Amino acid sequence: MSNSKTILMIGQNMFFVPRVENAAGPSGYRVKLTSTAGSFWETYDEGGIALVLVDLEGDRVAWSEVVQGLRERGSGQCRVVAFGPHSDVESLELAARLGCDAVLTKGAFSGAIGRIVETEGASAVPSKEE
Repeated sequence: MSNSKTILMIGQNMFFVPRVENAAGPSGYRVKLTSTAGSFWETYDEGGIALVLVDLEGDRVAWSEVVQGLRERGSGQCRVVAFGPHSDVESLELAARLGCDAVLTKGAFSGAIGRIVETEGASAVPSKEE
């Protein structure tokens, strides 16, 4: 795995950043947190993005613009995993409608960070039975 691979996060809450970094480090990923759509696209356009993580507690305008933009660009090269509070059903549903590959509650995300990073989000995608 190349050290140039990046896990790109969008959100303002830094709580999960150290957890993602701990899971990503052994696999050679770097983790970059962005808080605006502009800074996200600047980093994204540099290339090497393996996984996009969307913190639904962040600025809704920013993250929804990013998710929608990824889908409009046809960016199938990386998975998009969103996570947020179980009580914020509106944001969870919006993320799913906008095309995130997986939308998880913060608890589910927290318990699966290692697996999500190892599989670049593939294991976070719900099965048809869920």
